[in-house]
Amino acid sequence: MHAVVGRTSRLSQIFHPRGATTSGIPSTLVNLQNAPLFQRLPPWWARWTLALIACDIFMTGSAIELTWNRWSEKVSEDEASLTSSGEYTLRPVWQRLGLCTAHLGLGVGLAAALVVAQARFVRTLVVVPPSPGFNNRRVFVQCAHNLRRNGMTFPLNKCSLGEGRNETEMILRVTGEKGHWFIGLEDSIVNGQRAGLPENRAAVLSNWGGKRIGNWTGATSIDSRWKSGPARRA
Repeated sequence: MHAVVGRTSRLSQIFHPRGATTSGIPSTLVNLQNAPLFQRLPPWWARWTLALIACDIFMTGSAIELTWNRWSEKVSEDEASLTSSGEYTLRPVWQRLGLCTAHLGLGVGLAAALVVAQARFVRTLVVVPPSPGFNNRRVFVQCAHNLRRNGMTFPLNKCSLGEGRNETEMILRVTGEKGHWFIGLEDSIVNGQRAGLPENRAAVLSNWGGKRIGNWTGATSIDSRWKSGPARRA
């Protein structure tokens, strides 16, 4: 049996201030007696996000420094005779400042994209049974950026599973939460066992219980016992 305990997260208070509409609770997975429903090792870029951001900062800073101090243009013969630097001089401030701003925007955008993508890649998914004080079953989601056994817990009746971009992926959505989470089935471990894509998909859907599965294409085989709709209370 799995259980989760709530925890205080300063980052969650920053990104989800008091009064914000969010159903997620920062939690820690405890009593891990059984294998989680879903586990997968994050891709290399998700494991090395901090290193990639450090490289991004270095490259962005270098590009800004070179642009500001080295970006020059050829001057006319009359102007060259009046300058001590020869035939080249630094470009106008507005040109260098504009390109430096572009470098900075590109660097910040790339870093932000890495952070957001890392926080949306699911590496552990557990359906937690009810506990005192909770009426519904809950879903514990741990993403690539979470450390140890930390993650977020959502009410199961607010969660839904849907098809991903291809057969190797599923999408987790939570009512009231912005965005969605990616569940990669390839090379994943479901209920402590490795299997092929069809087996992994079927096992996840079966253990999910058919609650809010969403719309699936005809190519996806779904057991007749699985129904779309709100999760029934345990």
